[in-house]
Amino acid sequence: MTKRDIYERFVGQLTAELESITVAARASFATATSDEHRAENKYDTFKLESSFLARGQAKRVEELTAALESLQLLPMQDLNATSPIQLGALVRLKADDGTTRTLLFGYAAGGETIVVDGEEIVIVTSRSPLGQAVLGKTSGDTFDFKMGAVTHTFSVLSVE
Repeated sequence: MTKRDIYERFVGQLTAELESITVAARASFATATSDEHRAENKYDTFKLESSFLARGQAKRVEELTAALESLQLLPMQDLNATSPIQLGALVRLKADDGTTRTLLFGYAAGGETIVVDGEEIVIVTSRSPLGQAVLGKTSGDTFDFKMGAVTHTFSVLSVE
């Protein structure tokens, strides 16, 4: 699967999530503003709780919209072994314990994950600790990254 295919899968995943949460947010807003759900007594907090839920979902819609827009602006240029890790790079790392990690370097949507052909791919951003550690590295570079109390050594296997 190509970097472009992986990118399209992430866009599709975020689009589907945005559509789903938008429907839920609209339903919560309708419930929170409906006259049918007036408090029956001072202990009836259903409408108040619905308004909190609607606000939280509306905030998630805003976050997903911004993340999707940022992802759609991501440069999808071809990179090679001598290219530094930058926005739009698909990066494969090998940890000192032999495990591999695959990252798509993006502006936003950090932590979003997809599985392609049995390979987990995660979006990282320059704001994340791992993103800061890997930014600018090239294929063959090695770097240390502290996760909790443990420091791991990673090698950059490839940059696409």
